[in-house]
Amino acid sequence: MSKKEFFKYNDGKEETNNAFRIGASQVSKFFDKTSEWYRENLLGEEGFTGNTATNLGTIVHAGIEMFVLDGSVDYGTIDEYISSLSGSDIDTVHISNQYPAMLYAILPYVQSKKPDEVEKFVFHEILPGIVAGGSIDAVNYFNDGKSAYIRDWKTTSAKTAPKNFSRPYWFQQMTYAYVLKKLGIDVQYVELVYITQSELNRVSEKTGKALKDYPSTYSIVREEVTESGLELIESCLHVIAESVQTWNEDKQLRYLLAQDYRLKEKAPAVLFLKE
Repeated sequence: MSKKEFFKYNDGKEETNNAFRIGASQVSKFFDKTSEWYRENLLGEEGFTGNTATNLGTIVHAGIEMFVLDGSVDYGTIDEYISSLSGSDIDTVHISNQYPAMLYAILPYVQSKKPDEVEKFVFHEILPGIVAGGSIDAVNYFNDGKSAYIRDWKTTSAKTAPKNFSRPYWFQQMTYAYVLKKLGIDVQYVELVYITQSELNRVSEKTGKALKDYPSTYSIVREEVTESGLELIESCLHVIAESVQTWNEDKQLRYLLAQDYRLKEKAPAVLFLKE
């Protein structure tokens, strides 16, 4: 694998023959921020492009992938990538200070529960030319080879990691479980593995006393995959797919689909001409 590919998200265009892809991480956004979803996915407007937190997450993901595939982490390549980052919303010093401790915290667990596959791109066609899917961080198969559990690495600045699935994360992971089910793999459960940033050697500005240290650590949140959950995800994916299909077939309905009156097509002007 090219060094650059460790930091690049696979959009699946080659695998899906350029079909429209309903990204697993964007399923919740379709329902919660509908207009924004349409503008980014169907009008081509640029959305969120990343900040310190998201780039730190990319780097931790890359380090884990390196470790699984190569048996070690190429810190030199990671540092080169950090040097290439720019932008007012990206603090490269913070990223450089945080990622080694975060990898140090998580890699023993990765070694003990080594994934069978990492960054596995999967998709399933919902309607002709419209697929759902994305890249799964880690897949571990059970002995039968027909069932598995999947994991997603989540980096967080919280001193104490979340203890449950957020709505976006639930939709994301259940979409992966649904797609794998369609591919013949029964996902028994999904896990979020939260990796916290470290906060060490801090001093209170008010008292001048040392504050409590919070070293990087990890915690796991598990969610069982149920038939009712898969049925819900299937219905959501069909709503999105049929909405996209309607968008492509009927321009007059686009403003209603996107919940944005500004997209309504204006009636042609009526011209009054002298006879």
